[in-house]
Amino acid sequence: MAYAAATEPPANSCWFRLPPGFIDLEQDTLDELRQRLSDDLALLHRDPAVRDHRLHEAQVLLGLLSDLYVQATMHLALGLHSDGDQGVSTSVLSLSDVPINAATRTLAAAKCGLQLATSPFGTVLRREIVDLPCSAGAALVTSLLPDPSVGGEAGVPSANPGVFQARLSVARPTGARVVLIDLTTTAVGFVDEYTEILLGIGRTVSFTDPNPQPEPPLRRSRLLEVLL
Repeated sequence: MAYAAATEPPANSCWFRLPPGFIDLEQDTLDELRQRLSDDLALLHRDPAVRDHRLHEAQVLLGLLSDLYVQATMHLALGLHSDGDQGVSTSVLSLSDVPINAATRTLAAAKCGLQLATSPFGTVLRREIVDLPCSAGAALVTSLLPDPSVGGEAGVPSANPGVFQARLSVARPTGARVVLIDLTTTAVGFVDEYTEILLGIGRTVSFTDPNPQPEPPLRRSRLLEVLL
C-alpha cells in the first residue's frame, strides 16, 4: 500500500500508510456518503431495531466528519470494519496539525498528551508515552466520550458514553508542532482493537517522503563528452 501525504506543500507534509478498510474523504462527498450508508444499512440489517441503531451510529460519525472539516483537519478517512455478528462498525480517522511550544520533540508530545488527558470531557481510559520510529516520543490518550447527538453540557461526562476516541500526538522534528491523529468510533466494545489500529498507523508516520521519486539523470553536454 502506498504512503499518502497528509498536507501540502511538501516541506510541511506528514506521510503515513492508510490501513485496509479505510477510504479517503473529501467534503463534497459527505452528503453522498450519508445516503449510501443509509441505503446499505437498510439492506444489511433486516431487524429494524438493529438497523436504526447502526444508522444512528453512522449519523454520529458523519456529524463528526463535518465538524472536523470546519476545524481545517489535514486528512480525513472513513473506516469500515467487520465486528462479527453485529455487522459493520464505522470509524473516523483524522490528522491535524497542532502548535505546541516545547523545547524538544518528546516534551512537545508529552505536553499535547497531558492536555488531552486532563480534558474534563469524557473518561480517560489510557494515557502513556509510546515509541514510534519517526519520533523520540509520542503520547497516546484513549477516552470514552458521550454521544454528541444526545446533547448535554460540555465537560459533563455521560453515564453511558457512546463514542470511543483514541488520540496519538506525534511531534514534528522541530518540536514546535505536533501531528494529532484521532481514531473515533461508536463501536465501544472494540476499544483495544481500535487502539491497535491507531498505533499501527502511528508506526508508519514519517516526516520525510518514504517513497521519493528518483532524481532525473543530469544531461551532459555533447561538447563536454567529446572533449573528455
